[in-house]
Amino acid sequence: MLDTAFFGQEFKEKLLASIENLEEQVDGLLVHSENFQALNLLQERYKESIDCIHIDPPYNTATSGFLYKNNYEHSSWLSMMKNRIDMSINLLSQEASYLCHIDENEYERLYLIFDNPQTINAGTLIWDKRNPMNGGNGLATQHEYVIWRTKQRGSIYIKNTNVIRMISFVQKLIELESGINDNVRKKYIEWINNNKDLSGGEKAYRYIDDEGRIYQSVSLRAPEPRKDPKFHQPLIHPITNKPCAVPPNGFSRTPETLSEMVSRGEILFGEDETTQPRQKVFLTEESRRQMSTVIQDAKKGKADTDLLGVNFPYCHPVSFYETLIGAALKNLNGIVLDFFAGSGTTGHAVINLNREDGGNRKYILVEMGEYFDTVLKPRIQKVIYSKDWKDGKPVSREGISHMFKYIRLESYEDTMNNLELKRPPEHDSLFAQHKELREEYILSYMLDMETNGSASLLNLDYFQDPFNYKLKITRNQETREEIIDLVETFNYLLGLRVQHIEARETFNAVPDESAAKPGTVKLRIDKNGQGEFTFKIVTGLNPAGERVLIIWRNLTGDIARDNAALNAYFTRKGYNTRDNEFDRIYVNGDNNLANLAVDEGNQWKVLLIEEEFKRLMFDVQDV
Repeated sequence: MLDTAFFGQEFKEKLLASIENLEEQVDGLLVHSENFQALNLLQERYKESIDCIHIDPPYNTATSGFLYKNNYEHSSWLSMMKNRIDMSINLLSQEASYLCHIDENEYERLYLIFDNPQTINAGTLIWDKRNPMNGGNGLATQHEYVIWRTKQRGSIYIKNTNVIRMISFVQKLIELESGINDNVRKKYIEWINNNKDLSGGEKAYRYIDDEGRIYQSVSLRAPEPRKDPKFHQPLIHPITNKPCAVPPNGFSRTPETLSEMVSRGEILFGEDETTQPRQKVFLTEESRRQMSTVIQDAKKGKADTDLLGVNFPYCHPVSFYETLIGAALKNLNGIVLDFFAGSGTTGHAVINLNREDGGNRKYILVEMGEYFDTVLKPRIQKVIYSKDWKDGKPVSREGISHMFKYIRLESYEDTMNNLELKRPPEHDSLFAQHKELREEYILSYMLDMETNGSASLLNLDYFQDPFNYKLKITRNQETREEIIDLVETFNYLLGLRVQHIEARETFNAVPDESAAKPGTVKLRIDKNGQGEFTFKIVTGLNPAGERVLIIWRNLTGDIARDNAALNAYFTRKGYNTRDNEFDRIYVNGDNNLANLAVDEGNQWKVLLIEEEFKRLMFDVQDV
């Protein structure tokens, strides 16, 4: 398990540059942030791309101990939930499900928030925890709810994990016995009867035919009396050659269909013709069972975290989440978002599902608590490293190949800590002469005018050295300056699907004596990385499917020299604004690259990063 945070910048850049289709290779994303802010950042990149939102929000009780204020009055709690639900619904794909846990305290109110035309009610799932909570008045509660919404109508099927287990068990028995015999059938029935994880419907598949196929016996009787004589035509017994008994209502299938079923071996005959024939329904890996409104799972989530050696007061069992997410995703791919991530149970469940069936599901976990570093991230790392743990130590090396990214967003406190109030001296003399203006200025204008240029409000002057943009960050009650990743931030603001990030390249510029144009330069790589000009390239696709090139560079303050270096770099990389390799090109700093009008003249091909960054950063019309 390698965490690039513990390595130098040069190593990280070279590692990322070595990975093609970077975003496709990333299996998970962890976001340390307040979730409203995180959802806002994810809007462009993941719009209509999330296949399952699965959240376990604070239940608005006084006992859960979450960092969120958990004893809001109803209106405040509902406002908090509605803002986040409304914003997150925009992220759902056309076949997505939205799952939200809640208890009896806020179920009815939360249900009303979800009752909107953007999603369809698929039902409410009841989780029977098999552990009555005694105390208080009335009945002892032993259940919680999961509100289940979808984007399209249709049945929801539980993942066929048990089906695969049943088929695998029979195959192993046949291998051990070197064939199919009565001992195989006996051991299989004993295993079925003693397996508490199987449902009644699954236990009905208790028979094995001579070809090793598992099946159950189903009546061929029509649900109501058939009047057409053809439904009363008897089947001929294969041994006695006599007509078999016909169901009182007649058969549910036509004679032609029954004949085809006989030829496929799908009809089960009795010892003689006196027994009504029945249908053999085979169990296959494609067999599906519709999700029930009641799930019983008495496991404790704390048992999962205790094995891993991470301490968290309360979380749901991984097995329960595996059932929910396995049913919510219609295939082995898909992205799951949990913006109340807590200890990371959703991510744990996704990793387990992929390990079990070789799927390629991805997860996004958002959490604001300090336990992001002490519980959530370590838990994900440990689950990747090994599937078996005890007392915080791995007991096997059965890990998986996996890559996840974690990012931290600027907090409200960080924003406030980086505000700098700068009042022009002439204002004080003005207020001294006109005291009536002071109050109006303080209430209406001071914050906007005097904080202008603060780092947390995007000081565009700092874009001259974008690789060294710093903010004062408070963590663990310690404040220090840290470099902010403008490159990554801009990728999210654009909604860019990153395909490749090149490592920084540093050059010195020397005059090009052979060039006809005065001021033209050549670039020479500085082996020590101490050159005058640094460039960094990002390529990818924006939400419109356009091919995007982003060029980040440091600026010296000499515009002519900076642009000569940019032109030389453009030539060195083989870029041309007039060809079709890229549809959009973003560059920081004023430049003289040849530009083209696109979108019927409403947009330019070459755009300034600073202008787009500020526009996207403060575009809050839909928030």
